[in-house]
Amino acid sequence: MSERSEEQAETMMRSAKASMAIEGFCLNRKQESLILKRLTGAITHNEFVKRALELSRHA
Repeated sequence: MSERSEEQAETMMRSAKASMAIEGFCLNRKQESLILKRLTGAITHNEFVKRALELSRHA
């Protein structure tokens, strides 16, 4: 995955959140933060999956 700027990631996140809202879903702050870290390249895919699994276990 290519790295994106913070601004690009925020734009993508707004679009995704709007689509999710239509379906009745939402993200909490921790989930959103994790996704933004992945979109900007701050963490690897494997780290993203590891942290996402941790979040799901503690939900």
